[in-house]
Amino acid sequence: MDFQVSARKWRPQKFSELIGQEHIVRTLSNAIELNRVSHAFLFSGTRGVGKTTTARILARVLNCEKGPTIEPCGTCSFCVEITEGHCIDVQEIDGASNNGVAEVRDLIDNVQYATSSARYKVYIIDEVHMLSKSAFNALLKTLEEPPPRVIFIFATTELIKIPDTILSRCQCFEFKPLSNVQITKQLELICGQEGIQIDEKGLEEISKVGAGSMRDAQSLLDQVIAYSGKNIDTDSVESVLGIVGGTTLELFAERLIKREPAELIALVQEVANQGKDLALFCRSVMEYLRNLLMVKVSRNPEKLLNAHTCNLEVLKKQAEGFDADELQQMFTILSRAEAEMKRSSLTQMVFEMAILRLTETRPFKNIDDLIHKINQAEIEVQSAQPVTSSLTAQNDSSATPVKTQPGNGSFDSSTWTKIRQEVSRKRPTFEHYLDKCQVLVLNEKEIQLMFSDSFTLEMVGSPENVQFIKDMVKSASGHEVQVILKQGEVKPTPSGPPSSGQVKKNLNDENQSRQKTESEIIQDALDIFGGIVVK
Repeated sequence: MDFQVSARKWRPQKFSELIGQEHIVRTLSNAIELNRVSHAFLFSGTRGVGKTTTARILARVLNCEKGPTIEPCGTCSFCVEITEGHCIDVQEIDGASNNGVAEVRDLIDNVQYATSSARYKVYIIDEVHMLSKSAFNALLKTLEEPPPRVIFIFATTELIKIPDTILSRCQCFEFKPLSNVQITKQLELICGQEGIQIDEKGLEEISKVGAGSMRDAQSLLDQVIAYSGKNIDTDSVESVLGIVGGTTLELFAERLIKREPAELIALVQEVANQGKDLALFCRSVMEYLRNLLMVKVSRNPEKLLNAHTCNLEVLKKQAEGFDADELQQMFTILSRAEAEMKRSSLTQMVFEMAILRLTETRPFKNIDDLIHKINQAEIEVQSAQPVTSSLTAQNDSSATPVKTQPGNGSFDSSTWTKIRQEVSRKRPTFEHYLDKCQVLVLNEKEIQLMFSDSFTLEMVGSPENVQFIKDMVKSASGHEVQVILKQGEVKPTPSGPPSSGQVKKNLNDENQSRQKTESEIIQDALDIFGGIVVK
């Protein structure tokens, strides 16, 4: 007997044999039992998840000699003919090669004729999204009001390309990608029936590469069997499919913990030279980072991990070298890289640049803590300025330096800074007046402020504002002081306690000789806030 690939040999023949689409099986089964079968269905989903198979089962269910029944006999002439694709009343049409309006009009003409012998005439149109706009428009009227006992079943991998006018005339079912567990279980059943010896880890590796498609996984299994025969080990699976083994992934994580970019790139090049698929390597690293994160956030990570494809003890040890948010950043970087690798002809370069970005990730920091640190740093910088030992006094007649008299209190530049901060926090608009004044005296008994114009002096001199100044001084120093306001010439660069604006100006003057480049500024921001640069 000629060889038949696993995807065809093990294609489900009944609803009960379908895997992973229980919601669709239940709906269709109930429709059969209640005699409420629609005249048009649209099955959507990724490749190899059972769309066309379900369409054939539905045709068999409706036309079985013992039916309609959800358990077709599989032996009557209709069941056999539909299974072999010979039934004249059940036609499968490839939408990709029959996508013109002429082909659709031929179909519409044939729809008008009664069935030759079957109970229902069924039209299965695969890849229906390939039909032209004119072909869809020609189909609308017939699709809305088909002749009796005519059923249309459309299948597509690109639901977004189906016109809304078609969708509104169909019952739509979305087929889900199959889980690795579901695929592994089916592959294990096939291997058992075929007498193939393979360990569970090998089957799980095949399932992961299948990426939710049962047909892809079965094709990969045939490829591995052709390479190894009936006795298959994990190394053979990795060699055939281009999979990177767990040892390499553990080594990759170790080098990532140590932030060794040169060694990581060397590892990528080694993997590429071995003929491994870098796209699969990228996906494997993503899964490994996910496992590290699960170990870090879960008390019982063994329930969230696949024990056959990872070493839990190694994961626990390596997880200590990462922060949870670092692992999330790394996963995002690789996820974007994987998508870009599919579109680029420079796959290895794209992957290498992503690996270098991994080494630049840093843990996120709490914004409140950062603000507190910045405020503290500003106070320390301001406090580091020379303590004012003399404040320029500007009397009505002459400018005579007036010494501060600290007494028993503790008054210096930082006291005035604290007063300004209190004013800014409680009444920001009042800080504008302080920008126009000069501090003559500041001690535990009094504060003397000089203003250059009578208007500002009058505004600040109101009883309410004078009391406000007293309150701010007391809040900053703990002393009740007398407020004395004067009018006179204010020095443009007073030697008194500097404001925060003056401190920044002094710092800028000191740094004029060294202008930072854009890259240095960005690096400073990364050092303070963490994170990565995304371009």
